[in-house]
Amino acid sequence: MTGKNDGTFGYRVDRQRDGQGEPWIAITDYKGGHAEVHVPEKIDGLSVKVLAKKAFLSRKNLKKVFLPESLEEVGDWAFAYCTGLESVYLPKKNIKLGSGVFMECPKIKTIYAYGGEREERMLPGGQGNREGERKKQSDQTAALLAAAVALDAEYLLDMEEAGTEQWIRKWDARMKAIMETEDGDGYTRMILCGEEDYGCSLEEFIKNKRKNKVRLAMLRLLNPVGLAEENEALWKKYLLDHTKGCRSEETWEVIWKEHGYEEEYFQLFADIGGIKEENFDGMLIDMGENYAEMKAFFISYKERQMGGKDFFDDLTLDDW
Repeated sequence: MTGKNDGTFGYRVDRQRDGQGEPWIAITDYKGGHAEVHVPEKIDGLSVKVLAKKAFLSRKNLKKVFLPESLEEVGDWAFAYCTGLESVYLPKKNIKLGSGVFMECPKIKTIYAYGGEREERMLPGGQGNREGERKKQSDQTAALLAAAVALDAEYLLDMEEAGTEQWIRKWDARMKAIMETEDGDGYTRMILCGEEDYGCSLEEFIKNKRKNKVRLAMLRLLNPVGLAEENEALWKKYLLDHTKGCRSEETWEVIWKEHGYEEEYFQLFADIGGIKEENFDGMLIDMGENYAEMKAFFISYKERQMGGKDFFDDLTLDDW
């Protein structure tokens, strides 16, 4: 076993079946409570090539993990139930990924593919903005890679292809398939298979389905690398069709209840036209005395874009 600042790694030495060639290291388990872990490139002078099945299973304190450039394979459920995991760094190469590698990792936000030269060929010309464009593209691709887990599309976890035009087309095709699925689709199967607590109504199921679509549409608009104009228009329309004042309000509910303290989300909401004269007062009432930053943003936006009297002019202290 070995460990230095990162906890302790259990490992074994593997060899080719014919006994030929250089032996390598397979990490079998990890013991430690660190939030950030760097898996070593070598142990005892041998390259770490494999992360074995369940190697980091249920490491709930783990938030960020860096995997070495020597890595060639990640086994089944290697990070399953790492409920605090947010960021993963994998080498940009052909890596064999097992099943359910990131199963039940609800907080995962970014999977970075580092190294390699493929991203250089995807950048626009001009040295002045080259580094900034590279960073922006890398961040957006990392967000889309992580979202592939929620899309139930493990085939998109392709470190070598990630960020390319072909990969983006595959990602968007998978998203479109999900967005076009009927909101009630799967409800009967869920009930019959007991996949949800007894008592979940069709109405609740549909509402949750729409919220997931809203989250997906917002994620894609916030990470628009390679996003086609026609798809951008579709996802904006979906969000606007489910905002405050519409027959269903899942967009507003997700913005307000889940991202009320994150400026990029309410800025997106404003940019797509979600703040309107007819729904403005209702949204401020929903926010109540909370979400001061978002409330100030909305009021400022209304004054700039719509003019007119401030909502608070009609209120007295007794109204709060």
